[in-house]
Amino acid sequence: MFNWLQKAQSKKLAGIVQQSEGLAFACISQDKTGEKPHLDECIFQPQLSDLKTTLNQLLQQAKETTSPVTTLLSSNHFTLLLMQRPTVEDNELIDAIRWQIKDQLNYPPQEAIIQILDIPGQQKRGRLPMIYAIAAHQDTIKSSIELIEDSKLKLRYVDIPELAQRNISALLPEDFIGVALLNLQTDHGLLTITHEGELYLSRVIDIGYEHLEEVEQNPQSNDGLSLEETSSEHDNNISKIVLEIQRSLDYYESHYGKPTIGNLIIAPLETDIPNLNRQLEDDLGLVVRSLDLDEIVSSDSKVDLELQAKCFNAIGSALRQVVETSTDSKFE
Repeated sequence: MFNWLQKAQSKKLAGIVQQSEGLAFACISQDKTGEKPHLDECIFQPQLSDLKTTLNQLLQQAKETTSPVTTLLSSNHFTLLLMQRPTVEDNELIDAIRWQIKDQLNYPPQEAIIQILDIPGQQKRGRLPMIYAIAAHQDTIKSSIELIEDSKLKLRYVDIPELAQRNISALLPEDFIGVALLNLQTDHGLLTITHEGELYLSRVIDIGYEHLEEVEQNPQSNDGLSLEETSSEHDNNISKIVLEIQRSLDYYESHYGKPTIGNLIIAPLETDIPNLNRQLEDDLGLVVRSLDLDEIVSSDSKVDLELQAKCFNAIGSALRQVVETSTDSKFE
């Protein structure tokens, strides 16, 4: 997205990402094309008194602090819209999008920095092509830049979680025919659908793993609900996730004319959710499996699944230079 530096010859890229409970850091290198990317370092620093203090503490632990850095905007700091591409000349496109989305911004549209993400292969369908428009306030971008550069780091990109997740999905074997990847975080989830390294669809789901944790085997839960009521709430939340996934799959197949998606991959979870895969598999009729990032990156020592979950977006953001596609573009 926002390309802050000219492309360098560095074979490494680090990702620094703010999570709800702290900061995640990951560094990826790839010496030879075709080899599995190498996870050089992976650290999670719990939140301290403020963000700068947390970052300084993280950097005291990190070894790969000379590598170029990519960071992500938090989901509440940008607007992502799937929309028809305006039928204007390329040099008028940003202004046309700015005018169309002005009512969906909570700040003056002229203060928005806008990026376009094309979705490939739509001309064959004879429809007006769809694009993703990403808008962020100029002060948000400025703050992201200052946080990194004030720490004497070399910023290369400011990106969004959807594209960090796309970077991981693009390295999965299922991506060759199309794959859905679900990342459940504490209070929400993110679903992406990719094919051959391109992002076709993303959807934020208002259910996180805290809504799905195993029901304690006692007659009364901590909030006063009975075991039966808690189980019913759990099942309802699973049903909401299933509905959002099914809607997304239906849209992907019907609008883009793509083959049916047969696989759903679950990103590493901080907390185990028993029977989640089986429930989703039964309800969706898909092959559902859990992801261990060892499948797509090598490392000198095993990274446990909890740390993988905490650093999932940081690892994804650091994979950008490995899977960067022709549809990636800049904020303007």
